[in-house]
Amino acid sequence: MRQFLFTLLLFCLSLPVMAQAVLTPRNMALGGGGSTYITDANANFYNPANLMIQDREGDFSFILGTGGLFIDALQNYTDLEDQLENIQHHIDVYDMDKSAPGVVDTDRIAMINDQYPGDNTLSDNRARYDLTLLGIKWKNNERAYSIALRSRTSSSFRVGRGWYENTFISNDNARPLHNRSLIHRYQSLYEISFGYAESFQFLTGLTPRLDNFTIGIAPKFVLGGDYQNAEWKNHYEQQEGTDSLSHIQSFNYDASGDFGSSTSSYLRGMTLEVANSGSFSNNMANINGLGAGLDIGVTYLITLGDDLTAVQGNESPTKRSLRLSFSMTDIGFMSYASKEISMTSEEDTNTVASIPELQADESFTGARGQYSTFIQKFSNQDPFLSAERSYQNFSTLLPMALHGGMMLEVNRFKLMGDVSVGLTNNAFNSTKLISALGVELRPISFFPLRGGVQFKADELDFFCLGFALETRHWDFSVAAQLTQSSSTDQPAVAGVTLGAFQFHF
Repeated sequence: MRQFLFTLLLFCLSLPVMAQAVLTPRNMALGGGGSTYITDANANFYNPANLMIQDREGDFSFILGTGGLFIDALQNYTDLEDQLENIQHHIDVYDMDKSAPGVVDTDRIAMINDQYPGDNTLSDNRARYDLTLLGIKWKNNERAYSIALRSRTSSSFRVGRGWYENTFISNDNARPLHNRSLIHRYQSLYEISFGYAESFQFLTGLTPRLDNFTIGIAPKFVLGGDYQNAEWKNHYEQQEGTDSLSHIQSFNYDASGDFGSSTSSYLRGMTLEVANSGSFSNNMANINGLGAGLDIGVTYLITLGDDLTAVQGNESPTKRSLRLSFSMTDIGFMSYASKEISMTSEEDTNTVASIPELQADESFTGARGQYSTFIQKFSNQDPFLSAERSYQNFSTLLPMALHGGMMLEVNRFKLMGDVSVGLTNNAFNSTKLISALGVELRPISFFPLRGGVQFKADELDFFCLGFALETRHWDFSVAAQLTQSSSTDQPAVAGVTLGAFQFHF
């Protein structure tokens, strides 16, 4: 077992690069990180090596119902009722009668400033909701075991600036560009994960201080719900020295489940309204794919001062330490074989006289069924009608990502930092570097207060707050995620998480 785990560790470290792996009240409140902090059964999905960390008394714990959601929207609202309706637009099936949030001229100005700073021509947005139905962890002095059941859904979308502004954007490296691309990736996954962790004595003792090097692995079985990967690259470039425009576009589309059913119905001649209403539902038992995956991680714990927990095992919780962690999540694949459809159009360039004049008057939310409807309502062409089609099974990688983190713990104070990056663009991750910084302070031993910030690339993305009630045998925790990207200068609620009771024995 140790040789196998060490081989997997070397494989991870040989990759050329170093995305929020879980959605719990603890890590949301700390800015979205947690590769060093999460030690309960949710560590299966972030860093299973942390299963060996003793941060509470007792050697057995289980979770019942931890979940949350957040949106990174084109538009946000400071009024809580409006923002709750906005969140609902992002996670519900698209309703052509109720439509999506409208966009007026004042909204356009705020949206352009928030979502397309500088010379950016593509936004980067997503909505996500997770639920850990059950998690069980058992630990002794030598090793730890766990099992966890989780459901997660993510919808990521990138919307060209040209849908909301009839201008060309210039920069030093390219021709003036009018971007009307539309990219939407959606995926639902249902997982059962089995975690295992143990101390790795070969590397323990690297410093004169008391330390402990642990490695963990969590294989999992994955069921796939609805899936869509739609990428329409669609932009206009000004040709040098002329008034002519080059229109460059390509289209790639893979879908399964309700997305595949709706698209197939539309291509057979149904209206989009009928195709969507007859296809999309909220049936979570609708399984369209099967897959397998693996999460793996390492944590190096150095105890400080008179903290002896690195050698005392389960006798007492760690109070003063420095933790360093590295993990790789979602190594694996999914195979879809239900109502599947794939479409493609190779890149094509044409000369045109002008750009489309019609601008979108609704916000793209990534709701199920909105993608094709948005194109039909606001575009002068439909890439679905000209693309080549096939109805064959297809496979995709799981949303692989790399995570690294550090945490300093001194009695009632914890300071942590994390960095994450996706290895591919998918519904859950992007290849942009995500970093998080969080602090936990306990004015009373059973009442931790948490706060953090999250950065996407080099820009502030969210700031977060949370608290918990922790007794000897049970915990209850909540957190909220706030964004400054709103129609006013005031922050808007972008996400919430709730940890129902977590028990320790």
